[in-house]
Amino acid sequence: MIAPSTLALAGLWSLPSSAQERSVTPAPAPASPAAPAPIDRFTLVGHSETYLRLYQRALLPGQNGAAVPTETAVPLVSYLLANARDVDAPWQKDAIQLEFAAWARVWPTSTSLERPFDGDVQTASVRLQAGPAWAALGRQQMAGGAARFVRFDGIRLGAAHLGLFVEGYAGFTVLPRWNEQPGYHQLGDAEDELLVNPPPAAQRGDQWLAGARTGYASLPLSASLSYHEQRRDAELDRRSLGVDVATRAFGMASLGGTALLDLDSTRFADARFWVDAAPHPLIDVGVELLHAEPALLLSRQSVLSVFSTDGYDELGGTLRVRARRWLRFEANGYLDLYDGGDPGARGQLAARLSFDERYPTLVRVAYSRVDAPDNGYHGLRASFSRQLSKSLGSTLEAYGYFYDTPVAGISSSFLGAGTLSYRVQEPFEVLWSASLARSPYAELDAQTMLRASYRFDASPRTRQQ
Repeated sequence: MIAPSTLALAGLWSLPSSAQERSVTPAPAPASPAAPAPIDRFTLVGHSETYLRLYQRALLPGQNGAAVPTETAVPLVSYLLANARDVDAPWQKDAIQLEFAAWARVWPTSTSLERPFDGDVQTASVRLQAGPAWAALGRQQMAGGAARFVRFDGIRLGAAHLGLFVEGYAGFTVLPRWNEQPGYHQLGDAEDELLVNPPPAAQRGDQWLAGARTGYASLPLSASLSYHEQRRDAELDRRSLGVDVATRAFGMASLGGTALLDLDSTRFADARFWVDAAPHPLIDVGVELLHAEPALLLSRQSVLSVFSTDGYDELGGTLRVRARRWLRFEANGYLDLYDGGDPGARGQLAARLSFDERYPTLVRVAYSRVDAPDNGYHGLRASFSRQLSKSLGSTLEAYGYFYDTPVAGISSSFLGAGTLSYRVQEPFEVLWSASLARSPYAELDAQTMLRASYRFDASPRTRQQ
């Protein structure tokens, strides 16, 4: 608190003027305002969403085309995310960070494929900072580099100084939710035996991963080298080496490259080089070269990984022109060269209109063309978004695909979708959406969903020291 300043006044009027002249002493100078106490801040953010969906579904036809029953589903799913940052610790200010994310689902209708109640904790971790070093404990995610994307229960350690950084991690893999889903059948010659005598449940200690990453990150250059190894049922799942480099040149262009080397086969699962430039304030261009072997991204334990090792190379570019403040044109085109197959190509032309009125409006129309060795299609897409009022928003989308060769006797697919959202109060919003589709695999697909979301973002707390 800043104490109010006071001025002491001498009672000079009680003395004769001559006495005043002889006895006056300088009055004390006004007291300077006290310096404000340092402010300590931390941030608490939370977000919750609840979805109610209504639809009917049926599995693909059973053995020998046997009919399967149609189920009506009304699942209720809720998500919660919360985190706290810049929380003080006894050894250092702003040294603690907490993160939590989870979901839960209720399935009220009768079904043989889903649990009546289900849920999972996606992340639950605490990060502690001590000088340039840090440690994170709990359920967490690792993304980028050789790890690509993984969730695990374990520990991450790292340090950074003058742009240089190093980190390592290890823990037990969080198994995907669909690994042991009811109704999942393993196909093959031993299908009957597997259904009667299913394999034993996975042992937690046999599902683990470890990795490390080091590099340099500071404008205008960033580069890193990473390693990741993952085990499934105590056998090798994947082992990869990743390289990432990016830099900015001449103040108008950025370029970089990424590569993921599968150490088991000593082949590149993917390698990408790109250049982005702005030769004019109203024009952006980009060039990209990609080599990929998708089969190398699968687990070494997956039977699908041995079906195909074909890769492809892709070369293409993008162009964006801001013709007016409210009008933008976009174009891209790519040439694909497949191993042991005919070449292919894909491209898109689009126009985007944006009106910054009292209530913003966005319109986008696009035409796309895909030419692949097995088939190709022409695509049309139109989307519309408008804020109808301060609290009411809407979107509409329509897609159309026209195949060169009919698929299952059908030569086109259509999809229409729309949303209507209403902000009841600043943190609380309700959204209703609906979609209608027709494709070679569904004569009619209709879905609707109601979502309620609540966001709370606590302003930084202020504490006096």
